Amino acid sequence: MNKNFFEELLNKKKITRYKLCKITGISSGGLTDLLNKKVKNPRIDTLLKIAKALDLDDHEFAELCGYRKDDKDGI
Repeated sequence: MNKNFFEELLNKKKITRYKLCKITGISSGGLTDLLNKKVKNPRIDTLLKIAKALDLDDHEFAELCGYRKDDKDGI
């Protein structure tokens, strides 16, 4: 997960980590583990909860997951 992009999204959407956890039902520790890459393969439903709570479009979702349109390797 792209931690810097995640923080930018939270600031842009004016949502705190605490509020995101409450909206999604993801624990604070779980979110921290996800952001610090302690979770190697996050569940898609967890990522989708975050994407829905932040109202992300496809490109923002891909960026959040660590993919960028201009990546050489593609998705």
